[in-house]
Amino acid sequence: MSLSAGAGVMRMMKSLLWRKGQSGRDEGQADAAIADGRRAGEEENPYLSARRTWNEHMGDMAASRRNWQMLGLLSLLIALASVGGVIHIGSQAKFIPYVVEVDKLGQTLAVAPVDRAQEVDARIVHAAVASFIQQARMVTPDVALQRKAIFGVYAMLSPEDPATAKMNEFMNGRPEASPFRRAEREMVSTEIVSVIAQSPQTWQADWTETVRDRQGIVKNSYRMRALVTVYVAEPSPDISEAQLRNNPLGIYISDFAWSRQL
Repeated sequence: MSLSAGAGVMRMMKSLLWRKGQSGRDEGQADAAIADGRRAGEEENPYLSARRTWNEHMGDMAASRRNWQMLGLLSLLIALASVGGVIHIGSQAKFIPYVVEVDKLGQTLAVAPVDRAQEVDARIVHAAVASFIQQARMVTPDVALQRKAIFGVYAMLSPEDPATAKMNEFMNGRPEASPFRRAEREMVSTEIVSVIAQSPQTWQADWTETVRDRQGIVKNSYRMRALVTVYVAEPSPDISEAQLRNNPLGIYISDFAWSRQL
């Protein structure tokens, strides 16, 4: 019995020593680690090594992606700042036209920048109204001259104004009213008597109209009066070169009404 009891005591002591040694080895393993991530005393595991390699690879990719994103954002900000600067500089740049006046010998008399157009002088409007009346009422057998007069009339008319519809009715309302048809049997000349401003926009024109046959014999002579409403159009990109050439001052007739005086 004493032998069996001694054997039991020996087994208990071995068990305690084994647990103590195993506990000490675990603590050592928890405190020390090697470079590849394995702890001291831990054997190499291919699965854990592959996982660690994959995690390092994904971390490097994430860091590289963040760096490229920051670089792209910085490049975008630089591009936006550059475009904004170019737009600002472009908006400040202006082409200033100059008018150069020369004499008959080609010598320069005056050089000045072209400023905003000033209000048209009343004398110019006076002449424009007189020219409109003469060209609109004239009848001549010279086809080229008659066509030039009609073009001069319509150069002072805008399609949006009622004066255009009235002039179309006067020129083409009846076949015999056409100046080309009338020129086959008679001629009409006008003599401007007066052009007086009734308001800043409306002018009164008085003239004498003489009708002759194709032999030059006077058929009739009478006095006429018209009220002509005028305005000056601002230059715009929609104006064609032909319009500028035919009506460089931009003086337009918005309405007119004429009648024979008793």
